[in-house]
Amino acid sequence: MANRNVPVYTTREMTTIRQLSRIYPPLSFGEAKKAVRYLQNRNRHGVVRYGDLGVNQLLIHQSPEDQEAFVRSVFQPLWEKKEKYSDLEKTLLVYVHCGQSAHLTAKQLHIHINTLYQRLRKIEELLAIDLKQPEDKLKIQLACHLRSE
Repeated sequence: MANRNVPVYTTREMTTIRQLSRIYPPLSFGEAKKAVRYLQNRNRHGVVRYGDLGVNQLLIHQSPEDQEAFVRSVFQPLWEKKEKYSDLEKTLLVYVHCGQSAHLTAKQLHIHINTLYQRLRKIEELLAIDLKQPEDKLKIQLACHLRSE
């Protein structure tokens, strides 16, 4: 891990992370290091609990470049003709954000449900996925999650 100043809040003054590790149990210290790594990888500041990272716990050791490459590999077909497919990208992001609820997505996008289904079929075709398949669904959810990070 790179040497960077990261604010750490404790009940007494500490000058090194080693001092902190002597006070708190090893598990807590390890989780704190992972939470710091998460913030550093995303160029964020603030306070975050490791337990609140959710699925991001699995991504801590993935470099930002690897995560961006993954997102790019998923969305690339929609980005090749950005002006033509920008509605499809927005549709996919909203669809995932709405928990894959067609009715909520159509309502939020102010489109007819049949228009949504047409767009979803086109998205599946362009991205070579099937949104009913668990692995494809997970891949899309993860890519959309990372896209909105």
